[in-house]
Amino acid sequence: MKLHVFPPSPNSRKVLVVNAHLGLDLPLEMVNLATGEQHAPGFVALNPNAKVPVLEYADGGTLWESNAIMARLCAEVDTPLWPKSDIRYDILRWQYWETAHWTPALSPFISRHIFGQMDADLDTAATQTAKYGAVLDTHLAGRDWLVGDGVTLADISVACILSLRAQCHYPLDGFANIQRWIAAVEALPAWQSAEGIVQATLAKVQAAS
Repeated sequence: MKLHVFPPSPNSRKVLVVNAHLGLDLPLEMVNLATGEQHAPGFVALNPNAKVPVLEYADGGTLWESNAIMARLCAEVDTPLWPKSDIRYDILRWQYWETAHWTPALSPFISRHIFGQMDADLDTAATQTAKYGAVLDTHLAGRDWLVGDGVTLADISVACILSLRAQCHYPLDGFANIQRWIAAVEALPAWQSAEGIVQATLAKVQAAS
């Protein structure tokens, strides 16, 4: 198996963190979103949505959608990231929440500050971020992790878009529990490993531009 990723993207970071945390060391195939490689016919054949990440199997089959890929990687080992218990449903709840609410709330800030889309509606985005930030912050009160007593796929799914919080100026001031929790996530060795890949990729992209 191998992973097709653009490491700076939050969804690619998800699978990079899991790959590192589980020690799978799956090979990485870089897809440069900055130059539009995701629209190349060869990549679209892997994912008709033209998005990263993609997990490619040895037989040429593929799996796309980052949260699904994370769960598939966990099938390779017995791991607390994806416990074989009813806790899985709680993890899924937070993964669906991330996809349906959290990421859409924050995405306009990415559109404005990374892609330069000046018509991005930041007022509505700020309102949505306050709403869903409060949900997350309240849940984290008295908790170290989103689900159970240790890090799970829920934490990785919800955290990765926050890797862009400084660059994109997310309005998260006042959410002390979120700040405490994201600091703990970013201290994980697997997160640090993924961050190294992100920074190396950014250096290559900048050198080529």
